[in-house]
Amino acid sequence: MTAIYKMEQNPPKKGSGKKVVLHPRIVPRDTVSTDRLIEEASSRSTYTDGDLKGAVRLLSDMLKEKLRDGYNVYLDGIGYFSVSLKSRPVEDKKELRSESVHFKNVNFRCCARLKHELKTMSVERYKEPKVTDFSQEEKESRLLRYLERHAYITTLAYQGLNGCTQYLARKELKQFVADGILVEDGTRRMCIYVKRPEPAELPDSLVVDSNIGKVCR
Repeated sequence: MTAIYKMEQNPPKKGSGKKVVLHPRIVPRDTVSTDRLIEEASSRSTYTDGDLKGAVRLLSDMLKEKLRDGYNVYLDGIGYFSVSLKSRPVEDKKELRSESVHFKNVNFRCCARLKHELKTMSVERYKEPKVTDFSQEEKESRLLRYLERHAYITTLAYQGLNGCTQYLARKELKQFVADGILVEDGTRRMCIYVKRPEPAELPDSLVVDSNIGKVCR
């Protein structure tokens, strides 16, 4: 499969006088979950889903344990994990006590082998979908049918589904959120939209059959 990219602007710093230039950026097709990876890995090996889930959980626990103890962790073929710290700025190290130093983030640096293997990846430029004239009701209907088959939808997927520009796709998805049809989730770089769950319906009246007060004969 070929990866898709888009050319995006790289705004220069204010006052630098430099021209706005373009740079390529990957357009994610989707986010592959752990369960999906395990399902595909199981189909390619003799390991069961349970075996792989257990191994992933164990690796996750061991990774957290080693990072917490101050180790850097290297996963063969993947890369290096390390912890960064934060504190208030000081001029003399004696001004800072251990209690004032805290966890900041987990850093990841991919290994040289992974970089080398990805150098041959195939890419192609993203093609803007043809603009269609679906009504808003048709777009909503198509969206809901899509969400019956998928856990969520991205801006890119909505563009292809309803044939609209990126600007219009974002605008309409935001409106679906405001209308209570969708819930926005994900990250700043990879925003996803899921169908808002239906509220649980409670019975009009709840009758409890109790033996309290009954006399056993």
